[in-house]
Amino acid sequence: MLSGSRDPEEPRSYRIAAFQRRPRLYCPPVRVALVEADTVWEDPAANRGRLRDLLPDADVAVLPELAFSGFTMDPRPDPLAEPFLIDLARERGQALVAGYVAEGPRNVAVAVDAAGAVLARYAKLHPFTYAKEHHHYRPGDDLPVFGLGGAQAAMLICYDLRFPEAFREAALRGAEIFFVIANWPARRVEHWRTLLRARAIENQAFVVGVNRVGTDPRESYVSSSLVAGPQGDVIHEGAGVVDVDPNVVREWRREFPALDDVRTDRYPFLG
Repeated sequence: MLSGSRDPEEPRSYRIAAFQRRPRLYCPPVRVALVEADTVWEDPAANRGRLRDLLPDADVAVLPELAFSGFTMDPRPDPLAEPFLIDLARERGQALVAGYVAEGPRNVAVAVDAAGAVLARYAKLHPFTYAKEHHHYRPGDDLPVFGLGGAQAAMLICYDLRFPEAFREAALRGAEIFFVIANWPARRVEHWRTLLRARAIENQAFVVGVNRVGTDPRESYVSSSLVAGPQGDVIHEGAGVVDVDPNVVREWRREFPALDDVRTDRYPFLG
């Protein structure tokens, strides 16, 4: 045996993905609307008016990062954003995921259920230093995993997509659907598409990526939202409505239990 190698018969105590062994009841598919807004630059009132008319019928509608302002480096906390989303969710009877500028200031995403209850708030863990975002927004510290229609979900924002550790942490805590909201520019759009699929494959999960369209003073954005399945297959591209079935994730994780082999003894921050 090579020095430092493990006896193949030795118990593998580092296996922690016990959530995969728990029996789970059948969960109906979640109908997801991908809303590709052409965000009006730094005009929350105009964007609230536009967004109300953009939402198709679905269990949950997903809006882009900083949906009321665009990716501004002059962030002004928007105290009306979350109350607007709560009222809109109640009015339409559908859950919402959307981004806005919160106190701090922070670049945040919020998930609201169809009754207007806040399911989770998430502040972007990785400010985009290339654009000096770290000079204008404070980073977040927490990565909530929350229930949505019988599934377990997590939210991440734009540049977070380049950091697989965050996705793996949430997956090991049970996340089956990742919502990634973004202002991802056209000049790097192939990175976006590739990384969404990679995060889906690595974590055996659905990844729902929703990007804005149009232009701002620095960048242009093209229709590039997509849904990747747990084996990396692209099941939907562009704006629209798609059914996301958590049972597909559960069946694939049982059939091919790769997450059980994560070496949390080597990566203690995942433990």
